[in-house]
Amino acid sequence: MPVGRVSSLYMYPLSFLEFLAAKDETLLIEMIIEHKEPNPISEAVHQKLLRLLGEYLAVGGMPEAVASWCESGDMKKCTAIHHTVVDAYRQDFNKYVQKFQVKYADLLFNFVPAAMSKRFKFTQAPGEYRKRDLQPALELLVKAGVVHRIIHTSGAGIPLGAHAKPDIFKLIFLDVALAQSILGIDAASWLLNPETDFLNKGEITEAFAGQEILAYSAFGLKPQLYFWQRQTRSSEAEVDYLIQRNHHILPVEVKSGAPGALKSLRLFLDEHKGTSHGIRLSAMNYAAADRLYSLPLYAMAAAMNITKEQTTSLF
Repeated sequence: MPVGRVSSLYMYPLSFLEFLAAKDETLLIEMIIEHKEPNPISEAVHQKLLRLLGEYLAVGGMPEAVASWCESGDMKKCTAIHHTVVDAYRQDFNKYVQKFQVKYADLLFNFVPAAMSKRFKFTQAPGEYRKRDLQPALELLVKAGVVHRIIHTSGAGIPLGAHAKPDIFKLIFLDVALAQSILGIDAASWLLNPETDFLNKGEITEAFAGQEILAYSAFGLKPQLYFWQRQTRSSEAEVDYLIQRNHHILPVEVKSGAPGALKSLRLFLDEHKGTSHGIRLSAMNYAAADRLYSLPLYAMAAAMNITKEQTTSLF
């Protein structure tokens, strides 16, 4: 590639804001990005956005699936598109990996959706395979953007990567709908009662948050996802995502069900005095208490500080 003549743009499945734009819900997009205060919005609008988020988690962000949903509202057609895309990825393994690696790439492709948002260990993969067998295939999936790593960092300062431990990581899949397709999950349940599914499918909700962070990151640089876990035997404290925003670190905890005590998020704030506040993402309305801001799951763009100017092309 000629140096200085080629620029890379990193593209991802449609974000939730782009999904709303495809459905011509421009007023809702403006409301999300302009709502800066922690005051709750009207319950009717909040419930509508949760229903639309349920649609997104069922349909996903693959352009053809979104176009089909907006045109027909037929979930069976979307599911068929998901299956076609998944099959196309599997067939591509033969083109881009060495012949002996195809079975490893296929194994991880099928396994990662079941292991999403948990600390990944090669020994958990089915079969008697060693790390040295599987790791090259995982690197290829990551490089291709089919799988994304969430790397452990102490969060001690900026940049987050300077305090990272690359061997400790979690994984999320390219797209939440494709992940559910591989797992054989009936994604249509998101359309019937999304708040129940937020509670029962926490790993999908957490993966959605990671997918949103990637989608709203600078498109000219490949972003890296990070998480924090207290490295002591007696503690299980973990914060799902750490975001580097300007010169500050923003911890983000995804709560698919009831908010709980948020012990991990509070512990992170106590141990990192330079961090001004933390974000809780849940199905709840906007709220604030102490150093914690509660944002609805559909408002990840607000956590990423997306502006109206950045979304003009969506309308």
